[in-house]
Amino acid sequence: METKFEKYAVLNSRIKELTEEKDELKAEIVEDMVERGEKNVKTSIGKFSIVRLKTWTYTERVAELEEDYKAQKAKEESTGDATFVEKPSLRFVQIKI
Repeated sequence: METKFEKYAVLNSRIKELTEEKDELKAEIVEDMVERGEKNVKTSIGKFSIVRLKTWTYTERVAELEEDYKAQKAKEESTGDATFVEKPSLRFVQIKI
């Protein structure tokens, strides 16, 4: 009988494999739809749509502000001004096969 630990490990592995397979299919579908000039495809299982997502590139000033923000967070963590709450979480490191 499979233990809950073994079941978790198997599910974790399957999720990773399925996610990779899904991402590959997604890229193929997007490429096919773009090549055909299709924005929407209706199927018996649902509707697939090409949408436009913005990818932002910021100025050096924003990068500097981000570094300042990170530095301020680290300072407050080290001085105790920032607070935290600890809660149990599971970390799983799969053995290499």
